[in-house]
Amino acid sequence: MLDLIDRPVWLTSFWGFSPDTWGCVGFSDKWRRDKFLPDAKKGALVAIYVTKGKGPDNQRGKVIGILETTGETGHIQGFLTGDAWAEKEADPKSRGKWEYAVRVSRAWIIDEAEWQDVDDIFGETYGSNSAELIGANGVRLSDAEADRLSDLTVHEVPVYGQTEKLDSAVRPFSDALKPSRAVIPAKEPYFVGEVDGPKFLYILRLEGGVANWLGETIDDEDDQMIIKVGFSKSPYKRRDQIQSAYPAGQFRWEVMLPEPIPDAAPYPNAATAIKGEDAMKARLFKGGARVLGGEFYLAEEWLVRKCWIAGKMAAEEAASSV
Repeated sequence: MLDLIDRPVWLTSFWGFSPDTWGCVGFSDKWRRDKFLPDAKKGALVAIYVTKGKGPDNQRGKVIGILETTGETGHIQGFLTGDAWAEKEADPKSRGKWEYAVRVSRAWIIDEAEWQDVDDIFGETYGSNSAELIGANGVRLSDAEADRLSDLTVHEVPVYGQTEKLDSAVRPFSDALKPSRAVIPAKEPYFVGEVDGPKFLYILRLEGGVANWLGETIDDEDDQMIIKVGFSKSPYKRRDQIQSAYPAGQFRWEVMLPEPIPDAAPYPNAATAIKGEDAMKARLFKGGARVLGGEFYLAEEWLVRKCWIAGKMAAEEAASSV
């Protein structure tokens, strides 16, 4: 059972789950946020499912993560990385939306093997409310439905603006809620965030065995790799940030490209780098890469290098017009 004394649990939908760049729950109207705020001030938990019409294919309609909220409010830009803000405003479908935000303090991602359709795990709430209402306002779950989160396997992941060390142990969510991490205070501040400015494109590669990670047999495994594509002001810092969310073990992220990393970031801002990231994703899709969620892919090395070239060309073209 969850220890939910005065801890309401809500349900809403996102287009994905990236609390390290998106550290809030946003509403398009102040009255919608005001309706949620009394529960947020109690540390409300928000179960997140990915919308069925937008988001990574393997996540659509699935409950994949949980957020812990605070009573702190503000404009959404203050709770997003510069990159995430630029990407949001560059998309006509999200530009100007969700401006009334509530800060998130902690986040957990559910083990992929335990992702469930929102219709199944929260059938009562999802069946009696429209998807549009759930996405716009959020809906409070019944105690019985909230308790279905208890035994789900989770690990904590970074939140933008977070100032405490992560407790990234893999365990049932009911155990993850216990405040054990406060026993040993951090010796130095921990902060997840990145402002806009000059950017690198990057490709990270997961070392430790493709088949071992996926838990399945992979044909021509030596030719396949798990990668993450993106952009950042520092590929090394971005790698370390992602690695911090993983339990210690044989799997580690390494910067594959650029190699070597230039002394100065080659692209002037996030808006330019987005063009390169989008081109990399498009080339991976065209080449038949397997989407593993978000910016994570399983692909052969030749395709990874092709996507890198495509990304650089697109970003350079965008930079030349700035």
